[in-house]
Order: sequence, then structure tokens, then C-alpha cells
Amino acid sequence: MRGFAMPFKESSSMHAEWAAAKKQFSGKITAFSQLFKSRHYKTPDDLFFTIEDLPPMGKEYWFLYFCTPHSDEQVILTLGRSSDPVKVNGTVVSSSDVKGGVPCAGVCWYHSKGKKKVVFDSHAGVSLGGVKGAPHSISAKNRENGFSISGKYPSYDVKLDVGGKRVFSAKAKPMHGGKPYEMVHMLKTPIAPRLGAWMINYYFDFSGELEGKKLEGKAYLQKVVAAIPLTPWNWIRLEFQSGAALDVFAAKPLGETGGVKFAANAYFEHKGERFPLKGLTLESWLSGDKRIWVLSGKNVLAVMESYGVQPFVMKQKTTFRYDEYIVRAKAFAVRAGSRELALGDLGEARGIVEEASGYLL
Repeated sequence: MRGFAMPFKESSSMHAEWAAAKKQFSGKITAFSQLFKSRHYKTPDDLFFTIEDLPPMGKEYWFLYFCTPHSDEQVILTLGRSSDPVKVNGTVVSSSDVKGGVPCAGVCWYHSKGKKKVVFDSHAGVSLGGVKGAPHSISAKNRENGFSISGKYPSYDVKLDVGGKRVFSAKAKPMHGGKPYEMVHMLKTPIAPRLGAWMINYYFDFSGELEGKKLEGKAYLQKVVAAIPLTPWNWIRLEFQSGAALDVFAAKPLGETGGVKFAANAYFEHKGERFPLKGLTLESWLSGDKRIWVLSGKNVLAVMESYGVQPFVMKQKTTFRYDEYIVRAKAFAVRAGSRELALGDLGEARGIVEEASGYLL
């Protein structure tokens, strides 16, 4: 019967296999523990501008997101790696495939002049330093394409070259009001004291150029180093012309039917004050860049229209799918304390919706 097992007697060979498996797993847990006990990130730059010695099953990634709330231009760059080989969008990331840096999966895409453009979607060699005169820098190269971020908190320069030509440049600078950054040690609990993740989230204003067009908007920079499995989630971030923002992260470790439909850490930020949002659900219709998203709760309603999507399929022994949708807000209403605000009060909004499914151990 399902859920029950008949007793059996272990043979000497089976006992040896179990002992070897137990020893291997114990070693991995010890490696996780050493990673997080040995790291004392005194400043956000100490975490962002570093390449870790990952333990077995360790993961590390950088996420850089640039959004103009009043127009469709958006730029997204993701660099990631795992201690174990991972196939990302059909390409196996291997140390033998990349020269001049630590091998990572690199995906960079942007929306400009009414079109989605993918700069690279394969290997990238990532290295520290390399930007002359910069206190800190990280560079990624993929054949004739290159990316770099350099500087010192709270000011950074970002450059993206395609075929030797500069297509995007930006200067990230402190924003007016709101929280400048969050440095989080996740999952540091008695239940799993040796597993966890460090994360830094920066929130900036930026100015720059994309394919010759001057831009101003919001930048979100993130670095994560983790020793945990990747499980399903949704993340939504909307940036409004007025400077307000909506941010919703929902971890769904048991999937959509695991008993928790939408457990979220969510807030609406207005004039430097954050208002928590509870009891949220997220629904969608259609697919691809026609997908419509509706976020609803007691104090918020957001209707978002997709106009671009970039898929990621990651495979080890399991498969993990992660899709990035760029969206426009078509309708919005929120109750923030005693204030009731609609899209007309906040200005146009653009943003991103992430949807992740499956598992990556």
C-alpha cells in the first residue's frame, strides 16, 4: 500500500551503500555550514563584489534590472552558477567552455524601440576587477559581448557592449526616499541551521542610454549566494512614475497545490513608507507576451499586461523553469494607510513578473 513499507533485512553491501551515502550527505551539510559560518559581510559591497568558493550543491547569482516606469525600455541581466554542472537553455555550463573567468550561465536581454533583443543566452566568463580605477568591479564576457558593473556604494557604473559597440550604459545612484538596500541572511533557523542564503538587494535611481536613447528610471541590483534547493516562486515588482513601488515575493515550496496558494512577503512603498500587503492571490490568462496577470488582495488590485518574456530552463537531475515577464500596469488600486490611490495618482508603471516552477537541488 502507498505510504507503507514491508520490513526487510539489510545485506552487508546495502549497509555499506547506506553508510557511504550518509557520509557524503554529512560532508555536504558540513560544507554548507562552513560557508555560512565563515562569511561576515560587513558591507553590501563585500557580498556583491565577490565570487565564492561554493560547496557541493551551492549556488551563486547576480541579477541586475533597469526599468523606466513611463516607457517600455527595460534591461535585465542574470549571471548564475552552481557547484554542479547545470544545463541552462540547452547549454551545459562547464569550466572547460569558458576562458578568462569563472564559468557562469549568462542571459542578458532588453526591450528597446518596440522589440525584445537577447544579447546573449549561453556561457559567460565572470571575473572580479578589470575596470581601471574602480574600487570594485565585476565583468562578464561572452565572445564579442561584454558587461561590467563597477564602483563603490552608493554609486555604480554599468556598461553593456554588443559586438564591440556600447548599447547600454547607466549610472546607478541613491534614490530619493525609500530603503536604499536590504542585506538578508535567509533561512537561519533552528530547523535547518546549516542551510541558508545570503542576499543583498539594492534599490537605486539610474540615468543612462539604451541604443542611443537617454533613459531615467529605477535600478534593482541583487546578489545571492545559497546552499538551498530552488523551489517554485513568483516575484512581482512594479515601478511607478511618482517613485512608488509594489514588491511581492511568494515562495511556493510545495507548488500550487501544496496547501498554500500564495504565501507572500509583500509591500507597497509610497513616499518612503512601506505598507504591508496580506492575503494575496495571483492569477493569469493567455501565454507568452500576451499573458495578463491579476494580483488581488484586501487592499490592492493590479492588472498587468505582458509585452515580453524570456524563459530559462535549468536541468541537473531535476528540471527547474524560470520565466521573466516584463509588464505594463493597465489598472491599479491600493489602500495605503488612510490613503486610497489609483494609477492616475501614481503615474504610469512598468515592471517584471517572475514565475518559477519545478525544483533544482
